[in-house]
Amino acid sequence: MSDNTPGTPRPMEVGPEALRGLAHPLRGRLLDELTTNGPATATLLGRRLGESSGATSYHLRQLSRFGFVEDDPGHTGGRERWWRIRPGGWSMAGNDYLRDPATRTAAEIVLQRFYRERQERLTRWIERLRDADRDPDVRHWKSSAFETNVHLRLTPEETAEFSEALHSFLGEWAARFRDRSPESRPGTEAVEIQVNAFPLLPEKEG
Repeated sequence: MSDNTPGTPRPMEVGPEALRGLAHPLRGRLLDELTTNGPATATLLGRRLGESSGATSYHLRQLSRFGFVEDDPGHTGGRERWWRIRPGGWSMAGNDYLRDPATRTAAEIVLQRFYRERQERLTRWIERLRDADRDPDVRHWKSSAFETNVHLRLTPEETAEFSEALHSFLGEWAARFRDRSPESRPGTEAVEIQVNAFPLLPEKEG
């Protein structure tokens, strides 16, 4: 959700009002589409998502009000407004919101959707791998895409240090390719990198 690359605006901290605004399912889909495929108009997004341009236009304006999206400076002066994800992304104290009764419901909706959709995208890729011999697109990517799982024995402080180093590395790569689009660099695809780091704590007895 965030990009900590030097020279990039700092991530926006999602407040309670913005969190509730993000809970609408179409807004989550709009953010996913803009993140994956870059700037677009309400009409283009409506066509891709099977929604009316009136609905996508309204929810884009709401996302803009909460700071998640903004006008795309690369498309100015046209008849229709182009939108892009806010540079720098955003961050959210999800666990804190889950503990607060005033924000728990919205936080549960947003976080559950985030984890569910992330798993669904990975599952779709794994399912397509079964047809790699018949699918030239999958065959082209088969040797490049990867999954990995590593277990380390760390302290909380070392885990935080590892997280900071990993985010810095990913941010450097994001900065290198931030302005790419399918038109400017044919042959590229949106590549999703999913990262989790969590302790395997012993189960409590009783």
